Amino acid sequence: MKFTRLEPIQYEVTEVHVRLPVRFGDEDMPYDFPLRVGDVWSAAIEIETGQIKNWPNGITEVSHLHLKVCDEGVYELRGPKGRVAILQDEYVPHGLIPGMYGDYVIFHLSPTGLITNWPSVDCIILEAFNHKYD
Repeated sequence: MKFTRLEPIQYEVTEVHVRLPVRFGDEDMPYDFPLRVGDVWSAAIEIETGQIKNWPNGITEVSHLHLKVCDEGVYELRGPKGRVAILQDEYVPHGLIPGMYGDYVIFHLSPTGLITNWPSVDCIILEAFNHKYD
């Protein structure tokens, strides 16, 4: 007889990688919006600060990102060496990603790529990530 013993495993995570569909062309997001490639917006975000990595220099007019992604986005928690610890590929994971109703991602952005409505470290909840990835 066999049984499976489930034990929690702790991971050190430092960033969340998001891949968000741009569903309505330039009505959702201008084609030249930073980090947009085709119909996908992808970014790596530092969890503790809300800083988007690889944000281009010289941006002056970006103020927000508001996308209705429904259940099409992908959100990966990654460790210091880039290894994926866990992912969520359905609804927007509340407790980390600012948005509404599990369908919207709403980022208020500074010209440097800082998400100014990012939750503070003591308010971040990572339990919404429920899919194991190895």
